Amino acid sequence: MTARRQVDVLFDLSDYPKGPSAPGVAEPARVGEQSESELPRADVDRTKRRAVHVAASRIRRIAISPREQREAGWTPEQIVDYRTSMADFRIALCLAQGNVLDDIDPTTGYSTSRASYDNARTSWISFMKFHGFNPDYDQATLDEAVAYWAERRPQYLVRDDWLAAGLAAHRAYWQALDHPCTCPTCDEGDES
Repeated sequence: MTARRQVDVLFDLSDYPKGPSAPGVAEPARVGEQSESELPRADVDRTKRRAVHVAASRIRRIAISPREQREAGWTPEQIVDYRTSMADFRIALCLAQGNVLDDIDPTTGYSTSRASYDNARTSWISFMKFHGFNPDYDQATLDEAVAYWAERRPQYLVRDDWLAAGLAAHRAYWQALDHPCTCPTCDEGDES
């Protein structure tokens, strides 16, 4: 029998017990006792990044793969409830990162902001820059990524061709190396 992990509760820092400090150790300064205007900007940013990191770590800790769900014998209702909870956690994380509520997909909890679009686009272009593009293997996943954004934010895709940008980056990368591309499906090596 597999042990089931509790997934319906996400603890925040206030839920953890406050242990007594060790004798002789000075109590650290509490960030909450100072106003944001009194703190240096770097400390405010560091505190915010730390809070987002802690929240993301907790989400990863309670994440359960579909395989683990099947092995645990979850019912469809439990799976739907779990997915809803995870979407809620991701929404809270997006809000903590400073995303506007209108830029968050309510069904999945993922950010649909311009910055998220640019990150996805940059990731694809970087992949194609170094590895080339194989239509047999890469076309379906590229189409899925573009379709995701076309469904949620079609205005971002106006006059934006990820494949053309990726192939241009790939061509520029290999020309700068003055070396033909080593990808077997790439025709860049034949253009020399």
